[in-house]
Amino acid sequence: MSTKKISYAGVMIATSIIFLVFASILPRANSIFYILSSVCVMAIVWLFGVREGFFVYIACSLLGMFLIPNKLVLMVYISIFGLYPIIKALCEKGFPIYVEFFLKLLYYNLALIILYFMFKLIIKEIPHFKFGLALTVISSEIIFILYDYLLTLILQKLKTLKIFGGTLHD
Repeated sequence: MSTKKISYAGVMIATSIIFLVFASILPRANSIFYILSSVCVMAIVWLFGVREGFFVYIACSLLGMFLIPNKLVLMVYISIFGLYPIIKALCEKGFPIYVEFFLKLLYYNLALIILYFMFKLIIKEIPHFKFGLALTVISSEIIFILYDYLLTLILQKLKTLKIFGGTLHD
C-alpha cells in the first residue's frame, strides 16, 4: 500500500472509531453515527477499491473491540454498517438493478438473523418486538433501503465536491 492509501485509511479508521464511540455513549443518536462510520468505509472503497475498504473495515472492527465501550454497538457495526459499503460496491458492479436490490436485501436479512441470535446468546433472552417480529423486520428493511439510498446520495455529493480528489484506484 502506498503512503497516501495508508494515511487516508488511518484517518478514516480514526474517524470511524470516534463515530462508534459516540454511537455507544449517545444511544438516541446512534443511527446517525452508524451512518457516518459507514461513510468512512465507503470513502475508502470509492477512493482505493474494495480490498482497501475491507482492510479499513477489519481494522475498525479490531480496534473497536478495545475502544468501543458498548460491545452491542460494535456488533451492529461489524455485522451491518461496517461491511455494507463493501457489499454495496460489490453488488453495484454490473448487475441488473433487481439483482442488486435482491443481493443487498439478502445480505441485510442474513445480517439481521445473525444479530438476532448473537443478541439472544449474549443477553440470554428473546428480544420483545412491540409490533411483532414480521412488522419489525419489514419496517427495518424499509429503513435499510433508505439507508442504502442515503449512502448513494452521500457518495454522489462527495464526488461532486471533489473533497478527496476523485477515484484514486491504481
